[in-house]
Amino acid sequence: MPTPAERQALLFFAAVAALGVGVNAWRAAGRGERLIAGSPSDLAAQIARVDSAVASSPSRESGRAALRKRNADRAAKKRATEPAATTAVPSTVYRPPSTVSRVDLDLASAASIESLPRIGPALAARIVANRDSFGAFGSLEGLQRVRGIGPAFAKALKDRVAFSGVPRPDAPSGKDKGRRRRAAP
Repeated sequence: MPTPAERQALLFFAAVAALGVGVNAWRAAGRGERLIAGSPSDLAAQIARVDSAVASSPSRESGRAALRKRNADRAAKKRATEPAATTAVPSTVYRPPSTVSRVDLDLASAASIESLPRIGPALAARIVANRDSFGAFGSLEGLQRVRGIGPAFAKALKDRVAFSGVPRPDAPSGKDKGRRRRAAP
């Protein structure tokens, strides 16, 4: 059983539909037109126009293929306009780990910390911020208090880092991950 509000909505839609039919009939009667516009031949012509429009529009797959072709053409044109590449010269020369200079994480800037493997700008900034907030790391265990540096990552860095500072006695350990300790009651 519909609620009173649903009955009102149904009555409204029925009134709009009846009004539409009445206006269509009034217009047709005034001009002498048929109520249902179009003969079977008109309908067939309209279907043919729709079918031709659908056939001429690109489908999703053909659109993707056209996009791939266009991108390949642009890349080929770009390669053609660039000067020929000379022999590749590596920008850095590999040095064995024993000769690699160590980065002192208790003193280094974010830019020099970024030179370490697997450390990007965000992690370097977190290392510097943690060091500025809690003091020197002092060891690999102290470095582990930085979010994103765990035991395995610290072990991978051990041959490339050094620590010259002494950690503060109240600095959080590696398990705390940089959270301040609550004062003992």
